[in-house]
Amino acid sequence: MPTKREKDLPETQRIYRYWVELRDLQDGSTRDLPLCVMRRIHLPRKKGDRHEPDQQVLRLQDDSGVLEGRDIDDIAAQLRQRYPDETHERFLHRERDYESEQRKADALDGLIELLAKATVDELLREQEGEAGRP
Repeated sequence: MPTKREKDLPETQRIYRYWVELRDLQDGSTRDLPLCVMRRIHLPRKKGDRHEPDQQVLRLQDDSGVLEGRDIDDIAAQLRQRYPDETHERFLHRERDYESEQRKADALDGLIELLAKATVDELLREQEGEAGRP
C-alpha cells in the first residue's frame, strides 16, 4: 500500500515498471517480457576526441535474446516480426513501482546524512585547527 509520501510525488519523480505481455494464440500461454530504458553515454578515448550525444535505448529481454530499439514503435516492429500477429498478441503494461521509489528515497536520505556528517566533521577539524594557532 503506498504511503502518503509516495502518492504525493510529482510525476517526474515517480518510478514505473514496464513489461510486454506476450500471448500465444494457439495455446493461450502468456509470458511477461521486462522492458527497461537505458542511457548510452559516449566516453571519448582521448582528450581531443569528439563527444557524441547520449542515446536513450529501450531494451526488451526475451527468451531468445535481447531486443533494443530507439522507441516503443521500433520495439513493437521487432516484436511483430519475431511474433507475428497471426500467432501472438502483445500488450504493453505499466505499473507504479513503489518499492523502487522507496529505495531511491532511502538512498538519497542516506546520501544527505553522509554529506551532512562529512560537512560537520570538516567544520570541526577547521575549528580545531584555528584554535591551535597562536
